[in-house]
Amino acid sequence: MKKHYEIQHKLLKRLIFDNLIVTLLLIVLFPIYFKWKNGTEFIFDEFIIWILIAFTVITNIPAVVIYLNYYRENKNTKFTLDFEEEKIFITKNGIEKEYLKTEIKKSTYHLGIYYKNAIDRAGRIPMLISDFGYWDLQFKNGDRYFLTNILHDFLHESPKVPKTKYRFRIYPYIKKNDNKQAINLNKKPKKEKTLTETFVEKFKTKNEKQLLEILENRKSYQKEAVKAVEILMKRKNVG
Repeated sequence: MKKHYEIQHKLLKRLIFDNLIVTLLLIVLFPIYFKWKNGTEFIFDEFIIWILIAFTVITNIPAVVIYLNYYRENKNTKFTLDFEEEKIFITKNGIEKEYLKTEIKKSTYHLGIYYKNAIDRAGRIPMLISDFGYWDLQFKNGDRYFLTNILHDFLHESPKVPKTKYRFRIYPYIKKNDNKQAINLNKKPKKEKTLTETFVEKFKTKNEKQLLEILENRKSYQKEAVKAVEILMKRKNVG
């Protein structure tokens, strides 16, 4: 099966939709809230309208800059993933190159910081630039591509190649000299020790007499500590 990716307008449509939602909230909900709070009607005069226009322009500048940055990078780029033959075909400026997945040296997804919520549950608020992101794909022969999400929408999908790492940034502008360590989300997080396991580590240097003293005075110790001693005594008896 092959999947082809080239410039699409999903990201631009989503940006326009987000702006409409924000505008609707300001124009409809704010006057309702104002009337409920103050008991008088809110009037949109010329000054307020200009403030709204300025607010819309200013909040969109970062998103527009990133979109133009992505478009400039990918305007003459398209690529194809061949899942059966495990090949990647990338066309840039009319020149098509073919790579095997085994030829990939490094694969990194650069996503907006908002998407780090899935890891640390920090509750970050989405912004107009949150959905921007790109795939930094490097090959062993030195070729390198920045495949942005104006070519493909990969934010909620599994990585397209194995061993892909992640970088989360507030402003995901294409940074070609980025050398910071990326996160490997495929790696299982280290399991934290239970309290009993912690006591096992703590008591393992004690001799049998000291362990027996703890058992004899078990009411003075936490149940996890007593359980740890029982585990250690069992190990010694087995040995």
